[in-house]
Amino acid sequence: MAYYQSYQYTWLFYLAAAVGFYYCVVKLSKYWKSGDLRNYTRMVAAVILFTPASHTVDGNFSLAPAFIVSLGEMLTHGSKAAMQGVVPLMLALFLGALILTMQAFWKSKKAS
Repeated sequence: MAYYQSYQYTWLFYLAAAVGFYYCVVKLSKYWKSGDLRNYTRMVAAVILFTPASHTVDGNFSLAPAFIVSLGEMLTHGSKAAMQGVVPLMLALFLGALILTMQAFWKSKKAS
């Protein structure tokens, strides 16, 4: 039971820190002239901070941020095991890039 409570508190602390960091990214990129660069930078920051990946340790299933899973697996078990965290990151990056591409396409259609 203690593990489950610490797991929840850790996720709450991480979520608060990630939201704070993303807020800083949004504030810093607000003044950039290029809207596309601003949107892609925000998307990459959101994907890295908020994409979860599943991880099993000694038969216990848990969720963790994908970049932490991939880094931990890379350091302990090698590059093949690191794909456990890299695959969700790549899928989220692809989905975000696809959404931003469609947004830019619709914006260019409105301008025409």
